[in-house]
Amino acid sequence: MSKDLLKESVRVYWDNEPCGTGGIKFPEGSLEYFEEIEQYRYTVEPFIHSFAQFTRWQGKRILEVGCGCGTDLLQFARAGADAHAIDLSPHSAALAKQRLSLYGLKGEIQEADAEHLPFPDGYFDMVYSWGVLHHTPDTGAAVKEIYRVLKPGGQIRVMVYNRHSWIGLKMYLRRGLLCGKPFMSISKIIANYEESQGTKAYTVGEARKLFSVFSDLKVQAILTYYDYLKSRRIFPPTWLVRLSGEGRGWFMTVSGKKV
Repeated sequence: MSKDLLKESVRVYWDNEPCGTGGIKFPEGSLEYFEEIEQYRYTVEPFIHSFAQFTRWQGKRILEVGCGCGTDLLQFARAGADAHAIDLSPHSAALAKQRLSLYGLKGEIQEADAEHLPFPDGYFDMVYSWGVLHHTPDTGAAVKEIYRVLKPGGQIRVMVYNRHSWIGLKMYLRRGLLCGKPFMSISKIIANYEESQGTKAYTVGEARKLFSVFSDLKVQAILTYYDYLKSRRIFPPTWLVRLSGEGRGWFMTVSGKKV
C-alpha cells in the first residue's frame, strides 16, 4: 500500500470512531458524552496528568498532535495555556472544537497532518502527543516537524507503543504462533491488527534513536490498565505482569527538549 493510501486508511479509521468515544452511551456532542469520555480516560490512564503536567503550561503556547475528541486539550485550555491542536480526522477535530466551545474555552484546532504541521518554525513552547505518532506512515517525518515548530528550549511530551511488551507478546501468540505463522514478526502483526492499518511499536532503543534530535531525552515504559485487563483470562496471569515491572508495559513515554 502506498504512503498516501495508508494515510487515508488511518484517517478513515479514526474518523469512524474518534479515540476514546467507543461505547459512550450519551448522544454525541452532549455535555454528558464528553464528561463520560473524560472520566473513563483518567480513571484508566491516571498517569497522563503527571506526565503532561497540564497546569505547568499556563500562559505558554502548546500544540497537541492528534487531539482526538479533545480530552487532554481541554485540560491544557482549562489550565490557561494558549492551546493549539491538529488531527488527521475531520470528525475528531470537529468534536474537539465543539467540546471547547461547550466549556467556554478557547483553542485553535485544525484538520492537518502530523508530517506537515501548518505552523512556522520555533512557534511552540511544548508539543504533546499521546498515542498518535505511531499511526502516521512516516513517524520520523512527524518527529522532525515537531522539532521544527518548537522554540529553542521547547519540550516534548509523547507516548508511543512498546513492542517489547506483554501485549506485543500476546498478539504474537494469538495472531502468529497459534495461527500457524511462527515466523511472522510482532511488528507486522501490530501493523495488521492493532487499531488503524500500519500501526507501529518501538523498543526503548528504537524510540531513543527516533527522538535522538532532542536533548535530556527520557524514555520509559508504563504498565497500564490495558496490560492487566488483557491478562485476566489468558497468558500471562496478572501476578506475572505485575512482577515483570514497568518495562513490559504497552505505553512508552518520551520526553525531551530542543537544544
